[in-house]
Amino acid sequence: MSKAYFFAIFLLAASFTGCIGDENLDELSEQESTTEEETTNVEDEEQITPVGTNTTANMAPYVTAGVWLNDDDYIIFDSSYDDEARMAIYVNWAAKDFDGSIANAGFDLDLDMNIDVFVEEDFGILINNTSADNETLKLENSNWNYDFVLNNDICGLIFHTTFAFIALDNEGAVGIELVQFVLRDWVDYDNMMEIKNDLPGLFGITDDMEDLFDDPNCGGGPNSDPTVTFFVSESSAGIYYVDVIKVSRQTPLEDFMFFLKDETGSTYVGGNGFGEIAMQIQGGTIQGIDTGYSGDNETLENRANEISNDDGSVYPVHFSDNDRDGFLSAGDQFMVYGTSANGPAEDDWKLDIQFELTGNIIASARLR
Repeated sequence: MSKAYFFAIFLLAASFTGCIGDENLDELSEQESTTEEETTNVEDEEQITPVGTNTTANMAPYVTAGVWLNDDDYIIFDSSYDDEARMAIYVNWAAKDFDGSIANAGFDLDLDMNIDVFVEEDFGILINNTSADNETLKLENSNWNYDFVLNNDICGLIFHTTFAFIALDNEGAVGIELVQFVLRDWVDYDNMMEIKNDLPGLFGITDDMEDLFDDPNCGGGPNSDPTVTFFVSESSAGIYYVDVIKVSRQTPLEDFMFFLKDETGSTYVGGNGFGEIAMQIQGGTIQGIDTGYSGDNETLENRANEISNDDGSVYPVHFSDNDRDGFLSAGDQFMVYGTSANGPAEDDWKLDIQFELTGNIIASARLR
């Protein structure tokens, strides 16, 4: 009884199963075909055709360039045939055309999109052609720019220039790399004047640039504090000799004052213990202690002679501009008269020199 019942159920289930006809097969086939097409489309979208191949547009060359510096960067100048000096630097470059070849390459010095100095290889670090000097790139002076910097550490010009490396491929496409070169050392006032005198035209330096250094806060500028080195000795006659050994830059004597100070730091006011160094007349008053005065003013000449003949009792400090150049310079000398030479000075007194443009004491000689 139970077996017959099971068999009947099995037959009943089988009658509902049915068979897959032709219409169902067609529908299934269409679904499979659509799935294959979608898969193919996805694969096609993920596959990227290489640029620059087959029928695609021509690729521009890939380029790079730069400056590599060492102790060999130098200035090119021969006064016998050069009108101006020029700086030469070592440059590196590379050019690669992935769908062709490099036809021409080189450096454009003035950024006019024309090659001024050609290179013979696609990759290199030394320029090997007739336009090069010792395998370097010579920079044009007219293309230099500068920034003037004035702060606590620097007062000077920072020069920089920009040029380009250009590569042209066999189908006319161009690759460009800009190179900015900044001069390694900043140029202070003394450097600038030396360049103007010895290396004409270099970096495009002109006379107008001198005015940039006029600020008294510009260290090393024409109006800044010079530095002075003294050597002090005392003679058996009680005269202290303060010799000028070194001056950072020549500065007119008119820009200096002297102060004779005692051991407490107080200025001696007993007579001519301070004042101007150069012989001059200010507001109708005759001033100065330069015994080497060589001008044509009779009044000042008489004062110079008066100081020369003084034994220190009226003028405790004398000055001699030994080279007669009108500047405080090496070889000049101060004479300070001590008590044994009819003067007021003693050991541990000092002679201070003030730079009038800034009001600073720029040198001090202790008497010993």
